[in-house]
Amino acid sequence: MTAVARGSRSRCLAEDHGVALRSLRAAAEDYAARGWPVLPGPVCDGLTTWDPVRFELLGGRESTVSPSEATVDRRVVSEWWAVHRQAILSPVGEHFDVVRAPTHLGWRALAAFDGGRPLGPMALSPHGAFFFVEPGTCGDRELASGVEVFAPGVLVVLPPSRVVAGVVWWRISPLERDALGDGAGILGKLAELSGESA
Repeated sequence: MTAVARGSRSRCLAEDHGVALRSLRAAAEDYAARGWPVLPGPVCDGLTTWDPVRFELLGGRESTVSPSEATVDRRVVSEWWAVHRQAILSPVGEHFDVVRAPTHLGWRALAAFDGGRPLGPMALSPHGAFFFVEPGTCGDRELASGVEVFAPGVLVVLPPSRVVAGVVWWRISPLERDALGDGAGILGKLAELSGESA
């Protein structure tokens, strides 16, 4: 049996917290530098989400400050992620729109487009595949089953945030693909792929 030094588990947890916190702060600052306003979301332990100051339960996409405070100010962003491992949230509408699809359809669309246009940044989470597209390119198309276009003002969770049941991560990051996707092209492909699997 291996002996474990007293306090070593606490040190490991503290180090993990520090690494995760630095990663979230750096990502939030990068989004702000890109011009995407951000907000601090809840802390998540994998089972539930809560406000780290008031200890009140929050929804996974609920900000701990007013959504009107979304900012690209690096000083404010650094302060928000100075202590707590909060999710990074950003409002949909002005800088990007978001199409959410069931994960299996997201992977099929990725393969169908061979990772190229009309895809832009694409995030994956336990809650589906998220395509970041040019604002206003989704139109009034009929949506495939399980596909959703987020309304303007809705908050989306950005990587590398922790959510219930897992982590949000980039499959195609904004660093790899500076241009946003084409909403109409992606929705059309998702509808086609959904019809094939029906």
